[in-house]
Amino acid sequence: MKLKMQDLRLFNIVFESDPGWILDFSNRTLSAFFDEELNIDIDDERYQKEGTSKAKRVRCLLKQVDRETALRVLGALWQYKTESMPEQAEQSRNDYLALISRLENADTDEAKGIKPVQAWHGVDWHSLIAEMNEMKSLPPHPRGFRFEAWLAELFSIFKLAPRSSFRNTGEQIDGSFRLNDEFYLMEAKWHQKRTSAADLHVFEGKLSTKATWTRGVFISWMGFTPEGLTAFGKGKRVICVSGYDLYHSLNHRIPLPDLLDAKTRHAAETGEPYAEFDRLYALKDKQFGTLK
Repeated sequence: MKLKMQDLRLFNIVFESDPGWILDFSNRTLSAFFDEELNIDIDDERYQKEGTSKAKRVRCLLKQVDRETALRVLGALWQYKTESMPEQAEQSRNDYLALISRLENADTDEAKGIKPVQAWHGVDWHSLIAEMNEMKSLPPHPRGFRFEAWLAELFSIFKLAPRSSFRNTGEQIDGSFRLNDEFYLMEAKWHQKRTSAADLHVFEGKLSTKATWTRGVFISWMGFTPEGLTAFGKGKRVICVSGYDLYHSLNHRIPLPDLLDAKTRHAAETGEPYAEFDRLYALKDKQFGTLK
């Protein structure tokens, strides 16, 4: 969001307790606050372009994100101030309200920005992987139910607003979730063999009866046959995810939303419904290094 000189002046009056400081936060408590209350990684290097002090990082964040996120951040900081420093908050209330009013009334172009870098410090990666390994030894029927429950937990941990399976007339949908403010339907299979084109076509058929913008994610523990993917074709509304993709993304601390973003972008650029984790990561390798 584009912040003007007056916006920054008001921000400093309300939230900068001393030069470089935000209220009474230490570096550790500021990181924890943004993680727990806002799911934002305030320590990310992109917020250090103007310096590493707490105030400079928060100002840099506000300049980069969209208006909705900026207002959410300011609201959380203000609530913290009113609860922990009520007298100081009362003294700066008018300045805070003036700042919020200015941002709310900014024009559309000034309000634009990018999504913040999300923080996933509380994710228990080891437990998620351990549960995947435990499921392998279960009989087929309970394993299928456990797999669906594990997926619901996984999507919930990464704040993708999952909804469990539901039934419409004549069809069963395994669930749905929200990614980047768009809704996806989900199909999940744990078969002994890799998924063929037939199951993909059935799922694509379900999507065709929904709103035209509806997309779907098909999760197959064993993956997909090459000939099945070829027969399924390009330009579909289905994004394919394998157990291999999930395992290695968790093993390398890659959040599920990042994996799904990479797959969605690949599908948009190539028309292909599936790209294995290693191939996707090779595309990002230039920026983020090499996985071992």
